[in-house]
Amino acid sequence: MKRSIKKMSALLTMMAIAILTFTFTACSDDDDPVTEVTYTYGFSNMSASHPDFLAEMSKIEKGFQTALGITGKPFTKKGSVEECDKQVYEACQKAFDLLKGEAWQGDYTFQVTNVGTEEVVCTAIFSADNENFIGGQISPIGNKAMEDTDTGDFYFSDGSFADKSTELASWQKAVCIGVVLKKGRDDSGDWADNGNYTLKDGTTLMQKVHGYVLALHDANVGNSCQWGSYGTEVGCDRNNNSGFNGYSSTQTIVAFNKDKNWNLSDAFPAVYHAVNYETVCPAPSQTSGWFLPSGGQCRYWLENRDVILRSIQNVGGDGWKDEYWSSSEDRYDPAYFAYGLYMRYGDIVDYGNKDQRGYAVRSCLAF
Repeated sequence: MKRSIKKMSALLTMMAIAILTFTFTACSDDDDPVTEVTYTYGFSNMSASHPDFLAEMSKIEKGFQTALGITGKPFTKKGSVEECDKQVYEACQKAFDLLKGEAWQGDYTFQVTNVGTEEVVCTAIFSADNENFIGGQISPIGNKAMEDTDTGDFYFSDGSFADKSTELASWQKAVCIGVVLKKGRDDSGDWADNGNYTLKDGTTLMQKVHGYVLALHDANVGNSCQWGSYGTEVGCDRNNNSGFNGYSSTQTIVAFNKDKNWNLSDAFPAVYHAVNYETVCPAPSQTSGWFLPSGGQCRYWLENRDVILRSIQNVGGDGWKDEYWSSSEDRYDPAYFAYGLYMRYGDIVDYGNKDQRGYAVRSCLAF
């Protein structure tokens, strides 16, 4: 089985940028435009074990370049976002139809993104086993309605869902980024969420939280880290068995760090790695972005670990480490201890020294 290359080397990254990164604005040529819409595109994932992968990537890029009308310089076209997205998707469909019959030696995921909305307008997947696919904002990857989601359901890079009982194709597994932790938001009870959310852009108010997703992989490339400095009290959520306040606690830590003018990666490594998971696995724009789950969210994760793990393993995600950090501080000695999830004991969310380094990080997002 081919080895999946999740992180390209610095040389490959520079070559990919040189070949693939263009911005353009596209749709109608009206004299009085509603707006100008900017897009970017490139490969979000590839897997290849042959020497001709750059030639195959170039063929895919040129196919989309031709269909989208790119000639090597930025293009400016004008119209509404909806019109532009529709026409861009139709152009991608045309490129896909011309390319899908090729005999590929590797697996490639090519995406076109609306820069303004940060929506993935098109995801095209070409694979060596001929399981080719095109989808995106207009044609979602998953087919399960958001309101019908449940714990363990698959969550894809375009913000769509598939039922946990679905037998996913390889191209769907390639763009799965997490598993539903919990459906819905509670205003009271053990799983109450009292925080105010913005979208991952940091400014737009999130009108409604429909549920929560647990990432497919550990942050920090699976390495452990400390929570923060021993002796520093932040003022986060202080519950180890209730409350879905991971987002608000993460924001509290980020704001505290900013006020102190510290380096987040040094002062609060667990939150840094949880948030920085965005650079490895971008969250859909209509979500909160990645954050460090609270003690209560870790308890919910613990109580549903078996169904979540089955789904995660089904798509090649990381199994459980022994210990994970939460974003909640200890209720008795918050300056010195934070709550962690102890998988090795099976049923405990308890305190640990903030400067202990043996805990992993698994990010969450709200959708």
